[in-house]
Amino acid sequence: MKAFSPEFGVISFLLKGGKRKESPFKGALDPLSHSEVVFNATPKSELHFVREASLLHWFPNMRGNLEHQAIAQVMAELLLRYAPHGMALEKEFDLLLNAFLALDNTSHAPEILAKWFYDLCDAGGYSISLDHCMRCNTLLKEPAADFLPNEGGCLCRTCLGVHSAHYSDSFMNQLWQLKLGKIVPDARALENTFFLYLKTHLGMNKDLNSISWLKEVRNYANTTRHQTEKTES
Repeated sequence: MKAFSPEFGVISFLLKGGKRKESPFKGALDPLSHSEVVFNATPKSELHFVREASLLHWFPNMRGNLEHQAIAQVMAELLLRYAPHGMALEKEFDLLLNAFLALDNTSHAPEILAKWFYDLCDAGGYSISLDHCMRCNTLLKEPAADFLPNEGGCLCRTCLGVHSAHYSDSFMNQLWQLKLGKIVPDARALENTFFLYLKTHLGMNKDLNSISWLKEVRNYANTTRHQTEKTES
């Protein structure tokens, strides 16, 4: 199994008898769990033997909500696939744990995945600037005129001039709300943009499987909600 830790980044474990019903690990190493693991390091191999494991958080509310669980799977798959091995990643670990705790809260903010992508960029050293214009470095006091992914930030109205913006006013207002720390009711456009930005900087040559699953879950939820509204009307 693979795990993500603050001290070692991505780390791989070998669990003897991990699939047995009477396994000593039981639910301590379930996917999407937060656990404390004691292991024997094996210098000649990337696989380490787990000695003990104790469950810290199982996130029952997150598991009980299909969309929340799908969001958590996106986060986990991205880090397990692209985070480095054997390197301390405390900021990234804290971001993941805090996001899981928020998803376990039934009143979590709808922009949680977009905010996580945004914060992950910052932790990885390729921040997205929402405070200043990337051309003239002017402090932004209102929603920017455009967003420049290739330059990692926004463009003020003066620098945009007579040119047409690549992004809509609605998108730029969402960026501004995110920057102010306010709720963004539908942040899917932000999610897509920040994910593409991450893909570019991480060298990702294909989408995550969990991204497709999240889309299917959301489409199903929307269809079900519309059918319910029709029935009630």
